[in-house]
Amino acid sequence: MIEYRQTGKLLPAFKVNIADITGFSVRKATRQDKKNGASALQQVFVVQGGGTELAACPVNYGTAQKIEAWIRKHPSFRGNALHDAPVPTSHGTARVDLADQLAKLAQLRSAGVLSQEEFDQAKAKLLS
Repeated sequence: MIEYRQTGKLLPAFKVNIADITGFSVRKATRQDKKNGASALQQVFVVQGGGTELAACPVNYGTAQKIEAWIRKHPSFRGNALHDAPVPTSHGTARVDLADQLAKLAQLRSAGVLSQEEFDQAKAKLLS
């Protein structure tokens, strides 16, 4: 979970689960953003996930790139999650775990979270 608080504000500007984030964008502050407190010297940082906007908040120029870089390095962000290596046993645990991971990848591809190329890369990594 990540929570971003703007300087001098008590309440968080947004709070999202890092594992749900699939992308980022930055846009100019609109008239509505300015009515909600954004200044003309700010841009709006948008966090995307699952085909929708998870959060958006006004930030100073340069801040969006810093937040995005921090999130991309986090272990919970998309492909960064570390998985415990299964311990092979006589019951075939390793094979079942691999099948589960492949099934999860297929679900993510079907849901549109992963592109076909990302799916193929992740699958090749699992099978290597």
